[in-house]
Amino acid sequence: MKKNNLYLILAVVILGVFAIVLITKQNSSSIKPELRDFAVQDTAAVDKIFMVDKANNQVVLTREDGRWVVNGKYTVRRDAINLLLKTLHRVRVKAPVPNTAKDNVLTMMATRNTKVEVYNKKKLIKTLYVGGPTQDQMGTFMMLEGSSVPFVVSIPGFVGYLSTRFFILEREWRSPMIFLYNFDDIAEIKSVNNTDPDQSFRIKHRNEKFSIESLNGKLSTRVMDTLAVKFFISNYERVASEFFADGLEQSIKDSLDAATPFRVLSVTDQQGKTTSVEAYRRKPGEQTDPELAVPEWDNERMYAKINDSDWVVIQYFVFDLLFRDFNFFIPVE
Repeated sequence: MKKNNLYLILAVVILGVFAIVLITKQNSSSIKPELRDFAVQDTAAVDKIFMVDKANNQVVLTREDGRWVVNGKYTVRRDAINLLLKTLHRVRVKAPVPNTAKDNVLTMMATRNTKVEVYNKKKLIKTLYVGGPTQDQMGTFMMLEGSSVPFVVSIPGFVGYLSTRFFILEREWRSPMIFLYNFDDIAEIKSVNNTDPDQSFRIKHRNEKFSIESLNGKLSTRVMDTLAVKFFISNYERVASEFFADGLEQSIKDSLDAATPFRVLSVTDQQGKTTSVEAYRRKPGEQTDPELAVPEWDNERMYAKINDSDWVVIQYFVFDLLFRDFNFFIPVE
């Protein structure tokens, strides 16, 4: 190939790239800046996020007393809310939607999007519409309230799309935490041992003073191991289930409801709110080694019912520290 032809081809390529950049810049500059400002600058000030999809499925996330709550009922998963806030803060326009694709994208977003409202002190500060991913899965279609201009947005340095971070289902937002307290917030712990009722007890905590009593009155102690009591209470500060047992068959639920719980734990805070856990032993899984004896009960996990409503799976590894007997608090002489 002659040098002159090579130079000519290079010149055409450079001019083509320049023309594309110029057109993109002109299209972008003709759009009002406020219509491409998707990011929330101060996410630390955000105290409410409302999301609703086209099927009218809704979720409300609110910041209450330093923690996030979903639909006014349950503590939010910390990883999920942190990721959502980080997304709202770091999202940037990657490119405007080309005019040739604009109508198709608008049609798609009219039928499938998630509306996201962001609040600070009951004041709406940002409303955006989150659509689906781009064809190459490297961007997400979004629009701002009051705009008819869709954009492809992304997070610098992140490979993928963002729409999966704006999910609606309450259960997916719920934290697996069962007990989540500061030590001083715990006013009372009640522990019912149905395999040995004499070991059931109630501990009370008021103004750095502690007391313990037997639930059936058969055991008593004139001297209490205060360090053991404090250690026991501290174990309730942060306790989680392994996972929600959404797939638990109704027949198993009915069987458990008809049975007597292995243990019942309840914690009451200083404001009088109580969280309860009914723990039930469960049958072991199938034994693959025929030479091993099959235990009567699963020795790693149990079923548990939280506040008489939600079924979860919990681990002995976590709950053994909570399944203490009355004798644990009697000093060794």
